[in-house]
Amino acid sequence: MWDSKRAWRSFRALSSLLICLSLLVGARTGAFAAEAESLVAPIGGESSLAVVSPVVPEGQSANEARLVVATEVLTAGKLTALNLSSVARSAYLVKKAKTRNGARSVGKLLAAENYGWTGKQWTCLDKLWIKESQWTYTSHNKRTGAHGIPQAYPATKYEFMGSDWRKNPVTQILWGMKYIDVRYGTPCKALNTFYRIKMY
Repeated sequence: MWDSKRAWRSFRALSSLLICLSLLVGARTGAFAAEAESLVAPIGGESSLAVVSPVVPEGQSANEARLVVATEVLTAGKLTALNLSSVARSAYLVKKAKTRNGARSVGKLLAAENYGWTGKQWTCLDKLWIKESQWTYTSHNKRTGAHGIPQAYPATKYEFMGSDWRKNPVTQILWGMKYIDVRYGTPCKALNTFYRIKMY
């Protein structure tokens, strides 16, 4: 029989463990203070995001050690500290990306990690999505039906990246970057198209 009290205690214990792991990774890397200064300048009065990066253990490649953003929690497979840390990091990024400045900071991190879009390419992506949505994941164009940070049309296109797109700005960001990569190759080419025809 289902014991709701025991299930709640287990959930609270797992949540506490995830928070502790997230803090442990941050403490080991010293990333909080160092990275906070290098993040995107705020649009308004919201605070910027400090992103936790992992330490690469000996004998393990950087790709294996990097905590990859997951839009859905792992439900099967071997439970490891790396998996738990990945879930904790994902939850942290999703929460921060629900503000405009947090979304910009998460976007900057994911653009660099996943596509190598830094410098000019990051600037183009930032300008494009400021024009489209001000980096607001709830942004909705009533006339066209375009929705979210990259203004997907129709919004159901986000389903390719995750079914949680209505409430998860990271899903929207990842979909938008994939769209730009496949269709244009770079954010600057997408921005040039936007300047020319007011869409991309």
